Amino acid sequence: MPHLTLIRDARLFMRRPELRDELSDARYARHLAPYELLRAACPADYVMRLGRARVTEFLPDGREVTRAVLQSGSCFTTREEAGGGDSSYPLDRTTVMALGDAELWRLPAGTFDELNIG
Repeated sequence: MPHLTLIRDARLFMRRPELRDELSDARYARHLAPYELLRAACPADYVMRLGRARVTEFLPDGREVTRAVLQSGSCFTTREEAGGGDSSYPLDRTTVMALGDAELWRLPAGTFDELNIG
């Protein structure tokens, strides 16, 4: 089952600003309108380039739980297998919604592994 895994405290562009230009060649930019939902591809790596987005999970009992608010430089991955730790959620129960205008970069799967991020 595909999973979305948050990479906590990445703050990619704050910690490594040179990656903004380096990653721009491999990225697919996706502009999101306010309250637009992202249908995440799997497998892929994602970087929040501009704006903010909320990651929520719908629990089996019907409750919706906010798992994170992504800001510029925040990262997450989607994979067929669950990632490590307690920051991995089933993709079919997870929603990523823009909080205002936002830009998200989709990168080839494995990009974060190559850059030693996460």
